[in-house]
Amino acid sequence: MLSTHQQPGRLRFANNLLPTSEGGLATRPGAVQIITGDIAQAAACGNRLLLEKQGRIVIWDGKEADISAAGRGLQATSFQALTTEAKREDRIYVADGIRPLWYIARRLGVYGKYDIPNKVLDENGLAFPIPLAQAVATWRARLWIAYGTNQTQHSQFDDPDYWDPLFVVECQGNTSDFIVALAPSEARLIVGLQKSAWSIAGDTQYNWQRDQMARYGAAGPNAIASDDQLLFWVSAVGLHSAGSNEELAGDLREIFATVQYPAELALDRRRRLLLLLAGGRLFVMHLNKPGRFGEIVGHQPRGLLQMEDYTGWYGADGVWVLGNRDAPDRRLDGTLTGFTNLYDSWEDVPNSKGGGRALLTRSRAVINGSSRGTAIYTATASDKEGEASITLNVSLADKSPDLWSNLIAGLDGELWPAAPVQREFPVNLAGTKFRHQFAADCHMEILSFEPQYKIGEGKSDRN
Repeated sequence: MLSTHQQPGRLRFANNLLPTSEGGLATRPGAVQIITGDIAQAAACGNRLLLEKQGRIVIWDGKEADISAAGRGLQATSFQALTTEAKREDRIYVADGIRPLWYIARRLGVYGKYDIPNKVLDENGLAFPIPLAQAVATWRARLWIAYGTNQTQHSQFDDPDYWDPLFVVECQGNTSDFIVALAPSEARLIVGLQKSAWSIAGDTQYNWQRDQMARYGAAGPNAIASDDQLLFWVSAVGLHSAGSNEELAGDLREIFATVQYPAELALDRRRRLLLLLAGGRLFVMHLNKPGRFGEIVGHQPRGLLQMEDYTGWYGADGVWVLGNRDAPDRRLDGTLTGFTNLYDSWEDVPNSKGGGRALLTRSRAVINGSSRGTAIYTATASDKEGEASITLNVSLADKSPDLWSNLIAGLDGELWPAAPVQREFPVNLAGTKFRHQFAADCHMEILSFEPQYKIGEGKSDRN
């Protein structure tokens, strides 16, 4: 697995290789572009997206519709609002950092922007103002917003037009702090401040209970990810999960050596993957193997998107989602672009005592993958006198796999790979330090890799 610092058994590069539930590494799915253009900010609501493009907020539900001028931020949440005769209207409420909370609704086939007429009036019959919203979430059939420093306010149960100024919950430790993120997680609302994380539990405004979860906060508005069972958040110092004191990004400690803001998370429920965007790099962890990472390269993501059915990223090159296995990246216009997987180890020093030399006699790997291509295995041995390497072609399957596709939205599919195969490579390279590399332009899964060394007894050993 990937490590940003020298570690035995870890990789310097795991380009386009993602951890698997079994503990190996496999080629990432091909990415599919669904929106073009330079996207400055984006927020997912189900399978719809709100986008900031060229200073405007645009909604996308398969096609784009212009809504409003953009604000300072862009957070959004869906809410089914009661209207008349027990009917409900599908709305998207938006916190943009410069205006009181507002919403988008589709009426007579056209999306529009609407303000909230607060039903709660003061003694003069004037509506209490709804605060400027910095963050927004739906939880317990209420809308929740963050405003000011450490304050959250919520609407009445099932009534997004009823905002009592007394419906306030404060989350603050010893010092004043700002709420940057709100995220529902089953029976709790997670409140991410810059320097601490809190949770709110309860059923009504009469029994809300707030508790401090951690003394490290959220590294941005999209730094919390939950599927109602698992909860993760990324802070300025690392990656954390609820119910565990383990810091999950220890292998990426160089990334967090400097303050990361913003950093983002997204859960891919279908593949059980956690995407982490930090330091401009897109890391991926399998939920079955916490703390083990691969990396998606070849794109320049600005932010992550966790949609109802898909997971992806956005940036200067539009919006992309993860699609089929053993498929190239595909642009919206149909252009296909291949990518390379790279498994590249940190240097092994098998005979570290006294700086002694070693002989790499052979390497063994258990692998599988596509029958339409091969991998290139390169072993490199080096010492103070120089380096030498050997390169071998490696077949990934002994027979052709079957490919089936479920063409819903043109994005879903699965490769049934051939049975794993064992490969053994005679190498016979001598040195003090050794590196191992696999590269392929097709689907490749490395289940295990084991180099075999013959150890010498000291600096003078030449075997």
